[in-house]
Amino acid sequence: MKTWRDDQIELTREIIENVDIVAFTFSLIGKNKGCYLDHLDGRFGYITMEDALAYRYRVFNYESDVLEGEYDTLDALIDNGWKVST
Repeated sequence: MKTWRDDQIELTREIIENVDIVAFTFSLIGKNKGCYLDHLDGRFGYITMEDALAYRYRVFNYESDVLEGEYDTLDALIDNGWKVST
C-alpha cells in the first residue's frame, strides 16, 4: 500500500496539531484558504485554521472548495492519505 514517508507524516501531525501560523496563513499559489494538503492519489486540498483550532479535520478541495472528507481524528486524516503540502 502506498503511503507517505514517516518524516512527512510527522511534519503533518506537528503542523496541524500546533496550528502552525505560517502554514495556515502563507500561500505561494494565490489566495490563502488554509493549510494546503496533498493526497496520495494526486488531489490537493486544505484545512482551515478555524477547523484545526476546533480539532475538526475537514478537507476541502483546493479548486472547488467542496468538502472532500471529514475525519474524526488527525490520525484518520493521515491514514486516509492526506499530508501537509511541502
